Amino acid sequence: MPPKRFEIRNPLLIMFKGPDGEIVTHLHPDEHTYREYGLLICDLVRHVARAFEVEEDDVWEYVDKERARPTTGITRPS
Repeated sequence: MPPKRFEIRNPLLIMFKGPDGEIVTHLHPDEHTYREYGLLICDLVRHVARAFEVEEDDVWEYVDKERARPTTGITRPS
């Protein structure tokens, strides 16, 4: 049975791979603050750790390395 379709309303963040293979990020901050988005980022790190069955600290270590020396740029700002 195919999965049920649903509509995304009031997104906060949408990330996807575009047709050219680049990662596209759309932020929709409306009434939310950068602090609330910081909490979303923490949640995302936890989800990534669980999805790949690694410790959360392993993901944070990689995030910290990327923060110190970015390897990608923002190519399509929201």
